[in-house]
Amino acid sequence: MNQQVYKTIHSDGTVTISDKASSDAEAIVLSAPTSTFESNVPALKPLLQTTQKLSVNYKLSILSPQNDATIRSNIGELSIGASIDPRIGGFYQLHINGKVHESAAGMFALRDMERGAYEYSVKFINNSGKLIASSEARRVYLHQASALIN
Repeated sequence: MNQQVYKTIHSDGTVTISDKASSDAEAIVLSAPTSTFESNVPALKPLLQTTQKLSVNYKLSILSPQNDATIRSNIGELSIGASIDPRIGGFYQLHINGKVHESAAGMFALRDMERGAYEYSVKFINNSGKLIASSEARRVYLHQASALIN
């Protein structure tokens, strides 16, 4: 009943307990009766933990107006709409002729615009302030009836 038991700690951190002594084994004393068994289960290798950032391709689309569109509005209203896919939290920025407008929904209703050509693009900024996507530059023409024509 009082058989000697040995403990060996291997270089990879695994522990083996056996009734056979080895050169680097340490004798241990057990205070209660024990049962012994032999396992055929192979040692488990530790899982490597890797952190990979999933790359998401966001697509920012300008819904309206089409590139080089002509908008007729005597009161100078111009509407521009954009969307991002897949949806995430953040806001849209409209850059038009050197001015910046912001919208949470991607819809911009501009008022009191003068007639003429406007260069514009839209950017999407996430809630952390990081630029996620931007559109290509576009042009729109705003026409108004002349006040000189009766």
